[in-house]
Order: sequence, then structure tokens, then C-alpha cells
Amino acid sequence: MTIQRILIVSGTHGNEINPVWAVKQFNREENRIKKGIKYEYIIGNPLAYGKGYRYIDADLNRSFDESKKNHQQKKSIYEINRANFLVDQFGINGSDPCQIAIDLHTTTANMGTSIVMYGRRFKDFCLAALLQNKFGLPIYLHEKDKDQTGFLVEAWPCGLVIEIGAVAQNFYDPKIINKFLIIISSLREEIDKLKNNLIELPKELIVHVHQESIDYPRDDKGDIDGLIHPERTNQDWKMIKKGDPLFLDSQGIVHKYDGDQFIWPVFIGEVAYKEKKIAMSYTKKEVLFCQNEWIKEFESL
Repeated sequence: MTIQRILIVSGTHGNEINPVWAVKQFNREENRIKKGIKYEYIIGNPLAYGKGYRYIDADLNRSFDESKKNHQQKKSIYEINRANFLVDQFGINGSDPCQIAIDLHTTTANMGTSIVMYGRRFKDFCLAALLQNKFGLPIYLHEKDKDQTGFLVEAWPCGLVIEIGAVAQNFYDPKIINKFLIIISSLREEIDKLKNNLIELPKELIVHVHQESIDYPRDDKGDIDGLIHPERTNQDWKMIKKGDPLFLDSQGIVHKYDGDQFIWPVFIGEVAYKEKKIAMSYTKKEVLFCQNEWIKEFESL
């Protein structure tokens, strides 16, 4: 295994400030180089972080799609230029190449501490299995969503998002910060154990696979005309079935889930997703059997 550097990105969204604090604290307390694996730390969107904004011109965590980056008219967008800088600096062919990228995020939704994956790369599965086995973290496997592309970790050979909530934007929460510290400090240890054949993957990996995202009820003007139903508030990762309530509109009408299959909603009421017209995302639970091929792929980094 040739892993030399792990890129730890905080502040990809500038109003998610707890990961930035956690990384600063971790960097003060830990050596940058340990057991041959070095951490590289970077604030993903420093300009937005300084202003307390989610982004300046566009969502940085949707700006790593090559088709978006190559459009001539996109060159003036701050986040496109920032994405180019991060890849040129820390990408696998960059001046300070990192083999793994870990992108730290917070959410206003009640997601707890969770992992977000994009697609089914074996290297990602391997790393996610290690963390799920140690901490029992739920995994949101985000795939097959043509409206949501260009995520930061996809620009590296291996990468995961660590998502922790609920916490308000631009609000420091010591409990949230401590959870990030635990994950960051454990990450290198788990990789080192795997590197030295001191750990095996669990038999199974449980993932919640993205199916679709749904919007709030809206009126004729396009304004939101419904609230997350009280029975659905803070119920991320909890299964719902046909007839269960989703929204309560201004007329007092309950909007119910009308699908025939069980689903598990995530990012319920995430504040930042209102602009994307997402009230919550539906997932299905899937159990994957861990494979030796995952380890082989990971060892090829």
C-alpha cells in the first residue's frame, strides 16, 4: 500500500464551521506525520468561510464535474476556480498528491454521524466498511442523480464525506466538534491496521441507496406551502411506509407517502437544500457482502 497523504477538507461549505474548528484543534494536538501517513489540511472554500456563506457563486461541492469546469463561461465562477486549485494542488497528479480525500460537513438535518458515498468504487466501500464496523455509522450511497454531480471526493481515487448533525449553520457546537475529532483521529489508525494486515473487513456493509429527492408542497406561485409533518421531523434513517405523513400544508391537509415500497428518508428539512427544491431524499436499505477485492483495490492506492 502506497498511501502517503490523506486530504482532510473542512469548510467546503463556508457556513459549516464546526469541521474547521475541529481540524484546527486536531492539527495543534497531533503530529502531521504518523506511521508514514501524512494529513494535509485545507479549508475548501476560504472566501465563503470568511463571510459565513455557504458559497460565493456556486456550490463548491457540485463544482468538480469536468463538463462544468470546462465551459468557457464558468471560468469567472469562484468555486470553479477553487475546485481547479484543489485538484491541481492535492489531486492524484497534483503538486502535493493525496490518495484519499475526506470531506467534512455538517447538516441541519438530524443525520447523526454518518457517511456519504458517491457511486460504488471498491476503494470507497473498503474505507466505509472500516468506519461502519468501528462506529456503526449509517451510510448514504448517493448515486444515479443526474441533478446532483461534481462532488469533491469524486475527484480523488478514494474519498468519503463525513456528515454530522443536527447543528445550525454558523453555530459552534462542542459535541459536534468532538465527534469530528474522534473520526479524524481514528481514520489513520484504521488505515494503518489494514496496511499491516491487522484488520479484516466485516462480513456485511449496510447502505442506504438514494432513490429520489422530493420537494415541499408548493402553491401556484411556486412558494413553499407545506411544513415537514411533526411525525417526520428529526426522523432521518427511520423507515416509512405507504400512508405515513410527510407534510402538513397551510390548509391543514396532510400529504402522505403514497409509494408501495418501504423507504428511509434522509436529510429531512435540510436548510441548504431548499434552494435545490429538496425537502428530503428517499433511500432503500441494501446489504452488501464485503469482498476481498475491495481490499485489493484499496491496497493499490
